[in-house]
Amino acid sequence: MNKLLKYKIGNVFFVAIILVLAGVSCGEDETGPSKRGRNLEIHADIPVIVNQAYYRDDDGNYRLLVPSASNRQLVIVNVTVVNRTSTIIPFNVDPEAVQLGDRRGKRYNAVDPVERSRILGSVLEDDIGNKNIHPLLWGDIELARKFQVAGYIAFDVPKGLILGTLFWDEIEYIPVDFLDYWKKR
Repeated sequence: MNKLLKYKIGNVFFVAIILVLAGVSCGEDETGPSKRGRNLEIHADIPVIVNQAYYRDDDGNYRLLVPSASNRQLVIVNVTVVNRTSTIIPFNVDPEAVQLGDRRGKRYNAVDPVERSRILGSVLEDDIGNKNIHPLLWGDIELARKFQVAGYIAFDVPKGLILGTLFWDEIEYIPVDFLDYWKKR
C-alpha cells in the first residue's frame, strides 16, 4: 500500500511539472504586450527610460541620442513587427508612424535617430543610464510573409508622461497598451 501511494504521488508530481512547463512555454511573451491587426502583429517590450542611448551607424561610427531639454526624458522601446498573412508589406518607420503616450490624448512622435544623434568620440558601456539601441527599427522596410523585423525606437517625451500606449500607425492603426486602462472601471 505504501509503494502504491508513493507511485501515485510521484505520477501526480510528474504531471504537475509537465503542466507547469507547458503553461510557461505556451504563455504570452513576458517582456511586453502585443496586439494583432489585420495584416501586422506588433510586439513591444515595456518602455525603458534612459539618460542617453547609443548605436553604431552604417559607417561604423557610434552615435549618441540624448533628451532635447532638462524637462524631457529619453524613452526606448524594443518593437517587433510580424507579417503572418500578406505576401509582402512595405512600410516606413518614421516620426509620424509611431507614437508613445496615453489614451487621454498625450502622444509624442518617435525620434529620428539619424537626425537627432551626434557622433560619439568613444564607446559607452550599457548601464542604468546608457542603452545600446542597435539594431534600430527605422526607415523603409519590406516585410515578407512569415517574417518579422525587430529593433529599437526612441522617443523624447516630457518627464512624468504616463507611458501607457505605443501607437503604431503605418499600414494600419494598432495601439499596444502597456497599462490596463479598464482595470478600475
